[in-house]
Amino acid sequence: MPMHCFLSMLLPGASALHASAPLLAGRAQAARMSPLHSLRSQLPSEAEAVPAAVPRKRRETLNVRIDDEWYDLSNFRAAHPSGTHWIDAYKDGDATEVMYGFHSDKGMSMVKRLPKSKSPPENVPKSVESSYAFREFRRKLEADGWFRPHWRGEVQKLLPWAIALAAAKILSRHANPLASLGAIFFYATSNTLSGWLSHDYVHGRSPFSMAMRGFGELVGGMSTTWWSNKHNMHHALTNEIGYDEDVALEPALYLWQPRPEMDSPMRKWQHLYWPIPFSVLFLYWRFDSIRYVLKAKKHNEAFRLAMHWAMALSFLPAKVVFLGIWLSGLMTATIVTVTHQSEEIFLKDTLRKYDFCEAQFRSTRDALCSNWFSDILWGGMQWQLEHHLFPIMPRYKYKALHPILRQWAKEHGLDFRTSGEWEILVQNVQQLKKQGSLPAVEGNPDSTPVFKQV
Repeated sequence: MPMHCFLSMLLPGASALHASAPLLAGRAQAARMSPLHSLRSQLPSEAEAVPAAVPRKRRETLNVRIDDEWYDLSNFRAAHPSGTHWIDAYKDGDATEVMYGFHSDKGMSMVKRLPKSKSPPENVPKSVESSYAFREFRRKLEADGWFRPHWRGEVQKLLPWAIALAAAKILSRHANPLASLGAIFFYATSNTLSGWLSHDYVHGRSPFSMAMRGFGELVGGMSTTWWSNKHNMHHALTNEIGYDEDVALEPALYLWQPRPEMDSPMRKWQHLYWPIPFSVLFLYWRFDSIRYVLKAKKHNEAFRLAMHWAMALSFLPAKVVFLGIWLSGLMTATIVTVTHQSEEIFLKDTLRKYDFCEAQFRSTRDALCSNWFSDILWGGMQWQLEHHLFPIMPRYKYKALHPILRQWAKEHGLDFRTSGEWEILVQNVQQLKKQGSLPAVEGNPDSTPVFKQV
């Protein structure tokens, strides 16, 4: 097998660095979708998504607004490289912030080629003033270079993961129980850090990020395409019930009052047992990833997932691997949920009520870390609001952006929410306790997703 073909199976972006290397076979179909096929590398996922879309009438017009211009995407939806669900989710709505949030300048320049709507929907309100101010704010940040990555920052992100993994290997060679516990802890830490790195490479639009897309399968053990589709919907429609799968936790945990037939007698104790379902997060995600790649026939991703398990179990004892995955699930789930689940949950009358910018301020809270280890372990997710507003910005720029964004929010009447890393955990436990004590509500929705992958 030629070396560039082998590399394309390991790191899907690596072949792009070889001038004569062919594109992945999985890209071939999208490449024939001229003239918009080159949008593929600019979109949230490198490959086509397979979630089922909401059924539509054959001749129904699908209008989406971008920068106050209505586009008819009825025909383009099927050719959209990242799946039809992204188009369908914004039918008769404004997708401006989502488009800019997940695409590079090159991708956005191709929007003008989309067909204009001949019959745009009526009575759709214009974006609110804060949205227009946000667009101007984002343009200024782009012009000032905030979205450009730097090699030093990329190296500094990789080092803690490599050090933690090396520590796990060294400690695993010793037979005493304390060393075994240390190996599990450091492998769990490296696993959580590898998750943040995979997360960065999916969001990133630099050549390096594109080359490192396969890191998610090889090191993180999760399908890049599966995770990208799920995670980016969470980004776009945070805490929106039916869209954001990150709040789909029942019957293990309830973040809002369920209807009686969906209730559980264990709900009143959820503030005590929450670490148990959180700890299985990574095992569950790995299982879902395997199901997805087999269902979607993502052969390169399946190969890299197989390589992940082979490398992990040959590098470390099985008990360290599986207990480390269990512990890192608890670490990661705690970090990714506490910045959202005690904030506003959108359902019924508030579902899809707010523009993107205002919705992010209402549903997201920053966590201010108090020490260097927390700062590393959180992997940039402590700057959760900055990340949700500017997902393709390198995470090592969020700390400097924080005071600027806070001042901007103050000037535009938006509530910028922050808590210390321990304070925010207490707030979440209190919220779980509160929701556990409230009565069930007839007619309340469950979290069944509109777009389900597996």
